[in-house]
Amino acid sequence: MQEPALVRNAISENLFNRVAAYVPGLNAKGALPPSAQRPWQKWVDAELGFRNHWYPVLPSRGIPEGGHRAVKVLGEEILYLRRGGRLYAIEDRCAHRGTRFSVRPLTFTNDTITCWHHTFTFDLCDGRIRCLLNDPNSAMCGQKGIKTYPVREVKGVVFTFIGDIMPPPVECDVAPGFFDEDVAICVADPYVVKANWRLGAEGGFDPGHHFIHNWSTWSACTGLPMTFGWVPNKEVVVETNMYQADKLGHNGFTRLASKSDVTSTSAWIPGRNGSADSEVVLPMARGFSPEQREAYEKSSYDGTVGGWMPGSLKVDWWPAPGIVHNEYYVPRDADSHYYFQVGWFRSPDPKLREEWANGELGQLRWKIPVVDQFTIDDATAREATHEFYAREGGWQQERTAPFDVELLMWRTFCSDHARGVQKVEHTQGKFPR
Repeated sequence: MQEPALVRNAISENLFNRVAAYVPGLNAKGALPPSAQRPWQKWVDAELGFRNHWYPVLPSRGIPEGGHRAVKVLGEEILYLRRGGRLYAIEDRCAHRGTRFSVRPLTFTNDTITCWHHTFTFDLCDGRIRCLLNDPNSAMCGQKGIKTYPVREVKGVVFTFIGDIMPPPVECDVAPGFFDEDVAICVADPYVVKANWRLGAEGGFDPGHHFIHNWSTWSACTGLPMTFGWVPNKEVVVETNMYQADKLGHNGFTRLASKSDVTSTSAWIPGRNGSADSEVVLPMARGFSPEQREAYEKSSYDGTVGGWMPGSLKVDWWPAPGIVHNEYYVPRDADSHYYFQVGWFRSPDPKLREEWANGELGQLRWKIPVVDQFTIDDATAREATHEFYAREGGWQQERTAPFDVELLMWRTFCSDHARGVQKVEHTQGKFPR
């Protein structure tokens, strides 16, 4: 039975046409000079992340009752506290003289925090000054004090809204399907990657990056080689990248990998000055018989890969059918981000969902093979790239190849639909309270 023809995605086609001139070989008129204005300037400006979005920050288990945790998100220092069964997120900076509450969090009541330096006491709900313990009749009582952050806990994840506008539903800023009632979420402990968040957001779906995984523990244990990466043309891109834009919904794309991935276990390096060409065979394929190599090259990955704003990846399926890998690149500061990874499992059985989320099932089937044995290579690659983009002019000096067109499309789409850009002044407390 012949497969139905794919439908050209209008957003993808528009994005492709806007960025093709910046990629040598994709535009008949030639690539534009480095000085040309790029349509993804907002992406370049978003060193500290996109403002006015929700971000996953911590696993709920990381803040028990009576506990606290200081976290830097988009450069803003935030203190999380759980008191009286409620989770609060506040600016970790006293409005009086900037003392960090996290040095000694004093919560004499479940709904206030008192600065251990000069006794200013703030309401945890709205941040206003409740009182000064050493000056109970102060005229400052009831005035604006510290910033509080909207938080929402769902499926073991603490989401926080970083911004100034009325927060949209948190569902807008996660990959589609996360909140489905029959989806269980296994949450891995996030860790810091010493690279800017944008390198993670691009690297997750980068069509040419799969080569790095040939040396992963997962590849070694399964005995399966990874592709060299693929080079899509315009027809493939606009038919396999399904972009969607929704002001009150999800903004991002899904790529039909089975229609775009070309698997090859070998490539050739041309010889110099008449010398013979040299064949390069993927590490895991070097022991394959001709029949095994042919079978592998004819196989294809029948899942989907997609990027979602403000910065996440959804792979359906991975590492096995029925499992979804979902990761978030949460900006910490200009030089680092949190690698926040979760694995999904869909089941109508609540006991099975519980075992996936909090038992051994999610650990054995998703966390160990993916987080511990596979995506660690992605983190290493980001760190190896960071210096070039952070301090060597990489955003202007990069030499884009044809397979980078999808990255440029993603940058442009995010620049079109981001609700704002985080700036240094936001990290210094210069925002509404």
